[in-house]
Amino acid sequence: MKIQYSLFDTLLEPVFVLNAEQKVIYCNETAAIVCGLSVRKITRGSMKFLDLFTFSEPIDGLDKLIHVCDPTPYKEVNFQTPQGSEGKVQLTLQPVFDSMGDKNWIVFVRDVTLEERLQKKYRAELEQKEDVIKDLEDAKVQLENYSKNLEKMVADRTAELSRLNQMMTALLDSLNQGFLIFNEEGRVQEITSRACENTIEDRPQGKNIWDVLKLPEKKVDGFQKWMKTVFMEMLPFEDLAPLGPERYPHSQGNHISLEYFPLRNAEGKMEGIVMVASDITKLVEAQEQAEKDRSYANLIINMVQNKNQIGRFVRESEVMLTELHTGLKSSWESADDEALFRQLHTLKGGAALFSIQDMTEYCHTAETTLAEFKESRNADQYLKLQQESQLVQKSFEKFLDKTSEILGHKALSQERQLEIPVSKLQHTLEEMQKLPQGTAAARLVMNEFLMEPVGSFFTSYSDVAQKVAEKQEKQLNPVIFNNSEIKVLPEIYSNLFATFVHSFRNSVDHGIEMPSVREEKGKPTAGTITVQFDILRKPDVDYLQIRVSDDGAGVNPEVIRSKLTAKGVDVSKESDEQVIQHIFDSQFSTREQVTETSGRGVGMDAIKYAAENLGGTVRVVSENGKGTSLFVEVPFITELLPVKKFKAA
Repeated sequence: MKIQYSLFDTLLEPVFVLNAEQKVIYCNETAAIVCGLSVRKITRGSMKFLDLFTFSEPIDGLDKLIHVCDPTPYKEVNFQTPQGSEGKVQLTLQPVFDSMGDKNWIVFVRDVTLEERLQKKYRAELEQKEDVIKDLEDAKVQLENYSKNLEKMVADRTAELSRLNQMMTALLDSLNQGFLIFNEEGRVQEITSRACENTIEDRPQGKNIWDVLKLPEKKVDGFQKWMKTVFMEMLPFEDLAPLGPERYPHSQGNHISLEYFPLRNAEGKMEGIVMVASDITKLVEAQEQAEKDRSYANLIINMVQNKNQIGRFVRESEVMLTELHTGLKSSWESADDEALFRQLHTLKGGAALFSIQDMTEYCHTAETTLAEFKESRNADQYLKLQQESQLVQKSFEKFLDKTSEILGHKALSQERQLEIPVSKLQHTLEEMQKLPQGTAAARLVMNEFLMEPVGSFFTSYSDVAQKVAEKQEKQLNPVIFNNSEIKVLPEIYSNLFATFVHSFRNSVDHGIEMPSVREEKGKPTAGTITVQFDILRKPDVDYLQIRVSDDGAGVNPEVIRSKLTAKGVDVSKESDEQVIQHIFDSQFSTREQVTETSGRGVGMDAIKYAAENLGGTVRVVSENGKGTSLFVEVPFITELLPVKKFKAA
């Protein structure tokens, strides 16, 4: 009898059947999915197995199939398909002979990357397994009919059936899912998969299914009634199947899901129930992690959007936690259950409001223990409650750390924090000036709340300069800041200060030399950038002067003169000092090529534009070989400006 390879159609693992020329004469739907092709295209197109895959290592025996007479060991390799799929598989070659004398080879493939792709097809394919069982039953009936006439045929068919059973056992054992069948009496049949040892921790043949599933004694009767109802088929199987046990209580805490499918004979009568046990631990863990990630994202959003409410929650929770721990210090005989319940429930509600998942869960667990304590009132339960309250405290402290990292320590202040728009505060100050002695008070408030140290706007540029130096393999000392405590109004100067990033990048890129060059010039290998802030007192108006200096190579006026001449700019009558001021020209750069750091000629122009927009000036002073200084002078404005000025800044 010719082997019916359609037996493999319902398997979740890929199966290929090859002839001696490596041509695929059969593959199941799962194998076609891995290849990214249809079954028809693979089998009708005379495609060879190696036309479908490119393996990271040669497959033993594949090039000389005729010599493979025994199953080869599973070999794990990476693969790619011409359609772009890739993954890792384990595969083995198994020779198979049919009664017609034909010799083929079955390739069993375990594809660890296939699980997700087959999730949607999972239920439908399992339901098709009944067709496999039906084919086996039909084969058995045919075998019995032939046995009445010819003893030899009995022996032949028995041998054939034995090979099929061995093949089916091998196929089932290759599955990663626990597979068994139990009958109307609840007895597990002989056909099971080896994965049962891992999923339901047993070889269940011949045992009662309720014992295999470790059902508590009080649930066995209900399970037997469910089973009886299913076999009576009073209702559709699809409606009754979900009422069976959904999980197996694994001793190692693995998540094992249970699903049920009907096994029917040729007349359509149900003869057994197929149970499939799947280890979905990784899926559950991924779902739990995704839920934690969503919760953490919500927590951050709540922190940012509800800073005042977060502060209030922190203050109130600290008080309630103190009361909770104080209450739990009393003896278990005198514990105030109601007060403890109120405190835990209030803490849980606040934690849930701000998506603090760990704290919410610990509070809920403590509430459950407290409810059990109210029923039994014993020292052991009370000790457990005290321990769980400590977990609530630790989860709260963990939340405080996260809050501090995201919002800063001010968000956790014991005092209520206010956020006031600058324009509103400015309007209030303008009104204060109208009061007797209000001008002095307004200036005091402005200096305290509106003005900030000028250095706070420049400290981050030290990191910018260091990163440029590291990328260019140069050495740079920390930037030196002098008189950085001078206070300014951010709304006036923030645009100007933002452009200074170009100055620091240029100081490293154009100014500071490579360590070997500096050493040859007798300089320290590490360059230095210094920022000096000063108030220049002038008759008409005071000026804020910002000077950024480096001890680098300086600006070579001849290079700039050559660049300008090449562009058609006449600088023949300009001094060297005048020539180097052209570095502020729009789109002027001494770089031949544009780099990530410089070369577009925009940076210095941006500084000049921002300074002149405030009524200020810029200039550069450089000594070739010794360094360069950028001077920016703008009016030092400390007078109160109209509200609209702040809005425009």
